[in-house]
Amino acid sequence: MSRDMGRPKSLQPKPTPGDPLKRTEPNQFHTDFVATDFQSTIALSLPTTELLSGHTEIQAHAVAQTESVPLLEEAAILFATGQTKVAEHMLRSVIDQDNLGNATPIAWFMLFDLYQIEQNQYAFESLSLDYAGKYETSPPVWRNLEPSAEKSDDEGENKATPNLSFPAQLDGDIIKLLQRLNTLSEQNKVLKLDFGRVKQVDPVGCGLLLRALRNLKKTKHDLIVVGAQNLTAQIQAILEVGRRDETEAPWLLLMEILQLLQMKEAFEETSIDYCVTFEVSPPAYEAPLNKITTAVAEPLSPVTETRAESFMMPRTIEGKTEGLVADIVEYAKSHDFVILNCSQLERVEFGASAQLLNGLVPISGSGKTIQFNEVNYLVMHLFNAMGLKNVAAIVPRKQS
Repeated sequence: MSRDMGRPKSLQPKPTPGDPLKRTEPNQFHTDFVATDFQSTIALSLPTTELLSGHTEIQAHAVAQTESVPLLEEAAILFATGQTKVAEHMLRSVIDQDNLGNATPIAWFMLFDLYQIEQNQYAFESLSLDYAGKYETSPPVWRNLEPSAEKSDDEGENKATPNLSFPAQLDGDIIKLLQRLNTLSEQNKVLKLDFGRVKQVDPVGCGLLLRALRNLKKTKHDLIVVGAQNLTAQIQAILEVGRRDETEAPWLLLMEILQLLQMKEAFEETSIDYCVTFEVSPPAYEAPLNKITTAVAEPLSPVTETRAESFMMPRTIEGKTEGLVADIVEYAKSHDFVILNCSQLERVEFGASAQLLNGLVPISGSGKTIQFNEVNYLVMHLFNAMGLKNVAAIVPRKQS
């Protein structure tokens, strides 16, 4: 197949005055798309003056990318409200008119993202040829994504591994974190547990973590365990041979972790101490059946420590967002720099974006910095329109 690689006169297919776009929802409208006189169809009236409190410096390149472009924000809102075809035709019109100056390439990137999300590879590649001809540079590359549902186990291994970082205090407050762990375990075969920050444990926290680890062992989840030896040291610090505490949970958790690490000799020594303390038969050593990978937590400066990890956003955000916001709030408790990884995020429903904004305002107001990373251009301009750029830095996904 050969194509004219010169500067394209127009993109096909595109709407014409004789081929109006039709909306099939109530209050249907018909419109001819001309980028110069396209009128906004959705009114936004969100107060943003109080959203700036507690917000810190935003990276310069993120600011440049989050400047308001009404036509592009309109297309993003149309996509967010499910009007994908209308958004597509509008972006094509913007590209054909080529009157947005430096913002015009963003319209191309938004259309690339739309075709990627819709898994329309033919349209994506056709657009790539037009882009290469116009700008004389390489277009974005088509990415083979895993289906959002019905993935095989092998396919599931290719996606990002969820990372749960445990706080300095391992106590009863970790129950919300473990609830999130339970949710993630239903969607992921491999989980990463980071105990590098733990500085103190108590029996209640030990009991909660013990139950969670035993459940993961039953379900045969593969684990990446970071800072396990740090955790064992904190548990050993509260144990004393011969002293019977109210619960055996710290002893049992210590032995559970030693088994995960396949440290048989240390397990047997601990089991003897446990036997002497509680006057029971020592438990038998059982090597883990699931795959366990260990890693040592690297010492980090206070600044880089908070930037080292991120909160993985879901593929789609729609409906009520209370659960998602609660998870972000929990993550923010142990992170001054709240990084929201949007590498898998494809679409945010219009109403859900407003709920997400309301949920992030208190976090920003508490003095924490929020940053959306690897955001696709459709979501980025929706966030701009909804005012999320006033509470968070929005860093777009690199086009490669």
